[in-house]
Amino acid sequence: MNMRFIWTSTTAILVMTGLLGGCGSSSNTDGSASQFQPITTETVEFWDRQTTTTADLLNGIIDEFNETHDGPPVEAVQSGNYGDIYRKSVASIKAGKLPGLATGFENMTAEYARSGAVASLDSWIADPELGLSQEELADFFPAMLATNTFAEHDGQMLSFPYTKSVLVLYYNKRVLRAAGIEAPPATWDAFLQQCRQIKERTGKHAISIDVDCSTISGMIFSMGGVIIEDGISQYDSPESVRVFTLIETLFKEKLAFQNPPRTFNDETAFSNDEIAFLLRTSAQYSYLENLMEDHDNWGIAPIPQADLDNPGTVLSGGNLTIFNTTQEQQRTAWAFIRYFTSPEISARWALGTGYLPVRLSAAQHPDMQAFWAQWPDNRVAFDCLIFAHPEPNLAGWQEIRGLVENAETEVITGLKSGEQAARDLKEKADRILAQSRRID
Repeated sequence: MNMRFIWTSTTAILVMTGLLGGCGSSSNTDGSASQFQPITTETVEFWDRQTTTTADLLNGIIDEFNETHDGPPVEAVQSGNYGDIYRKSVASIKAGKLPGLATGFENMTAEYARSGAVASLDSWIADPELGLSQEELADFFPAMLATNTFAEHDGQMLSFPYTKSVLVLYYNKRVLRAAGIEAPPATWDAFLQQCRQIKERTGKHAISIDVDCSTISGMIFSMGGVIIEDGISQYDSPESVRVFTLIETLFKEKLAFQNPPRTFNDETAFSNDEIAFLLRTSAQYSYLENLMEDHDNWGIAPIPQADLDNPGTVLSGGNLTIFNTTQEQQRTAWAFIRYFTSPEISARWALGTGYLPVRLSAAQHPDMQAFWAQWPDNRVAFDCLIFAHPEPNLAGWQEIRGLVENAETEVITGLKSGEQAARDLKEKADRILAQSRRID
């Protein structure tokens, strides 16, 4: 799912942080009573955001799990988008009644954990009956486990991978051919050169820019940079400055246009041969597949890199958080997560939704092999997982996301140079991180 749909209201986030902050440890892992009660004991409510065909697939998987599990049944409750689920969860934490589990981003889990509302998964992973062996844990992509392990909460695993995607480059072959270009760019230098060639030979914009923090993060990773190190933001690093300067160049030279927020105008422009490139998550594959129809017309590639020997991209998407209510609710919620992320279901979920499988062994699944054989580009996103980096899972990150997008907008509109925007962003982000540490 594109990150532009995430709720990013800074004021609201500060209010939520006030409600959640300063409450200590994340969970009761010893079976002792929790201050939180389940909304219902008849079922294990799962607050989710899936709709239409993906919701149908999810409900089918849940039904299969419920048939084999001895305990209260899991029930998916469509609860709006990620922002809606976050607001609803915060209100429920305040009320002391929670669902069994919910989907969300790492920064949301970090905020919930401040109140002790999140169950640590470490004890469940080590459970003799329902746990995961070291061999099974090694079958998950390392970045997916890393992003769900929270240094601010004693290194506990507080959530588990669910709907994952990576940033990729979609390219329109018809526009590239019209500009005399045979293959998509592998490096950022080649990307800028191709953008200029497209403008010069076709008169078209090369790319539509979607103001989005996760895209900026992916570009920084591809430049060899990091976002936060030792609790200090790195937005003034040469790699980060290069990203904002590149965006500045694209707009100064009229090589790009800004996609209006909360629209799909960029996909329409792409399918109408008005632009050559899109930087979007791999989860957009199914939508673009329907628009473009013929694989002779388009392709998928890793995002351009600064150093091809040290590639990087961003790992995005939702996770599953178990709330700290009763042991029975936690047990069923974890059993469901374990079932859902099994190799067979992981491959099935990926093929049915466009999200990426969370297990390395999914590569050997015959259905996955058949899918990749249909079109080599179908495998691109999966192969990017090995060098994908997660975004920070620190408290305060949600507010920083809004600052990043404000900085990008300042560059696009010409209010600031790329270098100035990056340096100002660093100062603002560091203030947020310092404030979060004081709250803790």
